[in-house]
Amino acid sequence: MKRFALLVAFCLGLSIWAGAQPNDVVILDRVFNDDSDSISNHVKNLPTVILSDTKLDGDGRPPEFANRHAWFVSADGVNPLQIPLDEEWILEYDLTLTGTPVTPRKEAGGFARIGMPWGYSELQFMVNTDAHEVVAFGYPFPFYRFDLSYNSGDTIHLGIHFFKDTDGKYKVIYMANELSSPAMALSDQSIIVQKNWISPGGYLQVNIQAGNPNNGGTAVFDNIKWNGNLLRRAFAISGNIELRDFGGDVTQVPIGAELRQGGVVVRTETLFTDSAGNYAILDVTPGTYDVAFKPSHWLRAVVPDVTVVDADVTGVDVSLTNGDIDGDNEVTLFDFGALVAAFGSVPGDSNWNPDADLDGDEEVTLFDFGVLVRNFGAIGDE
Repeated sequence: MKRFALLVAFCLGLSIWAGAQPNDVVILDRVFNDDSDSISNHVKNLPTVILSDTKLDGDGRPPEFANRHAWFVSADGVNPLQIPLDEEWILEYDLTLTGTPVTPRKEAGGFARIGMPWGYSELQFMVNTDAHEVVAFGYPFPFYRFDLSYNSGDTIHLGIHFFKDTDGKYKVIYMANELSSPAMALSDQSIIVQKNWISPGGYLQVNIQAGNPNNGGTAVFDNIKWNGNLLRRAFAISGNIELRDFGGDVTQVPIGAELRQGGVVVRTETLFTDSAGNYAILDVTPGTYDVAFKPSHWLRAVVPDVTVVDADVTGVDVSLTNGDIDGDNEVTLFDFGALVAAFGSVPGDSNWNPDADLDGDEEVTLFDFGVLVRNFGAIGDE
């Protein structure tokens, strides 16, 4: 009954996700809770997750089998992702399982729940401390045992590759260190497509040893990767962009943004602000960045040393200088020449140049010339 209630709660708390990079995990404490007064302690410090449970000496209430704790990839850190079956993915990590003592069994490894008409079924791809196995099983997933021996305290690289093959069947490849299983089809494919979701992650299970308060286990999942990328929480960088000397609709101005680390561009994006000039760059992983902004006929501005740690960063504001008609990041005679060539034009004219319409009034006039003169000689940030 304890486990049935947990199953129902899990099914009610899933989030649907398609075509995106998970950037968080959710930890589910006591998926099995046969020893309710054990001491569980879990740590999420991505790309590392630690699951731990100690003092599993039994609580005097049947069943007295084991406690299990799990984590699943997530978009919000609250709900496991339901990933559509047609979406290919690889989840991998370095796992270290420590059991004290090594018997009774402590086990840990890959874990996945796949939607079924009655709720879900589970895959366990695990190592254990007593039989020293590296083995995968769990309907409707294929069984596979690696010719490896695992001992408590060893670190092993595990991975699960799930995909739809060219024959139309859903298949899985298990990976352990440098070894890989064949691509093997799941059973009862007509059943699994009815719910069409899978939620991957990892788990720790510690069997109870009555009368031994020192019985416990810890599983460290390190360097967790999703599709080859380290799994890290992501945050937003936001602020305000002032497009100086411009009276047009700022929401229609594309703004090129760059995130740089050590002088290297690690991400580019085209931003659009709201009517007040507010913007947000989403899904930024922790780190220190120089953030560069360059709309078409404004000079580039760079905000250095924007540090993202464990929260959104606000107040990254810039005020951009107008007049760079030719886009070379300085206001010179070349821009003057471009303005002269477009002078007097409106949209539809053969000599119309929207970048020469510096003030955004849809005609190139003396007002635009005035903007250029005020900012003549200015140079943008590199």
